[in-house]
Order: sequence, then C-alpha cells, then structure tokens
Amino acid sequence: MDGIYQITPFLHVPDIGEALSFYCGVLAFEVRYREGNYACIELGGCGLRLLEEPARKLNPDGIARVAICIDVADIDALHAKLGPALATLPPDRVGPLKDMPYRQREFQVRMPDGDWLNFTAAMA
Repeated sequence: MDGIYQITPFLHVPDIGEALSFYCGVLAFEVRYREGNYACIELGGCGLRLLEEPARKLNPDGIARVAICIDVADIDALHAKLGPALATLPPDRVGPLKDMPYRQREFQVRMPDGDWLNFTAAMA
C-alpha cells in the first residue's frame, strides 16, 4: 500500500496539561499542534495524538489497555538523554534499560493513564 508511512496512536488522557507535562517535560516530545483538549506531539518523527477526556473511565483492575513501542536507532543514547528526567518519576513508573530474550534492548515508562510506553531497539 503506497502512502502509508506512520502509525500514530491516539491516547485518551484525563488531563491534557498533565499529559503534556509528562510527554514533553519528561520524555522530550515536542508539541506540533494543540487546540483546546487536543494535542499532536512528536519525538524524532514518531507521533502521538492526545485527547483530554476527564470523564473516561480507566480499567478498574489496573491492567493496561495498550502498550506502545517506539523503535529508536540508539536506545542507549536516548536512555542517557532522558535519564535525569526519568529519575524524577516514581520507581514503579520506569523500567530499567535491559536486553530482552527476543533480541530487543528496551526500557519502559508508565504513562499517566497507567499504560506502558516502550522505547526499543533491535540488538545486533
């Protein structure tokens, strides 16, 4: 299929300001567009769309609805760059940088809604 070049997850968040502080302040995303309760943010060509829905119910069992993977060229460099900001998060919101048995090197960050954002790179 020609013309398909990116998948952009659409996240429903309870507070757009809190979400933007997290993604842009901690994870170095940049706001590409914002109007009211909607924002489009980007990190190195990977985009997320955020929509504030304060009345939306989260899963009561705490099980994540989605995990998003962002593939990066240099996982160690990204982890080092984000390290100081990640250190400000509670320990249960950040997973360590590690080599996985499925030949990926990755770390995870729990998003404000409780789901996981995975930064990952293929291992040689």
